[in-house]
Amino acid sequence: MKAFFSPLFLGLFALIFSVSTITYAAGAPQKKPAPTPKPTPKPLAITVIESINPDSITIATGPKKETYKIKKDTKFLFNGQDTTAKDLKAGMRVTVITGLDDKTADEIKADKPPKLH
Repeated sequence: MKAFFSPLFLGLFALIFSVSTITYAAGAPQKKPAPTPKPTPKPLAITVIESINPDSITIATGPKKETYKIKKDTKFLFNGQDTTAKDLKAGMRVTVITGLDDKTADEIKADKPPKLH
């Protein structure tokens, strides 16, 4: 009587098992993930002087407006150089730095508005 599991049968079984295991492990072809959409850049928000007087400055960032008190020791800079409040004009680009009181300007930095194309 011949052995039921002959070397030829075992070899054929091993080959079929290996191929099916590799095929199963590889799985179905996978789709490439959809590309991540690039974020739409927001328009640059530029803060400019709306109005200025010896006691206060009103600035505007788009439609949003804020007013800050000017005190005797508020520091003013224009293009990095010391200046005074009377040298600053409406339309200039501005940064207001506050201290503990967020409605009082400790330092006001201004420069010319950017040229829009």
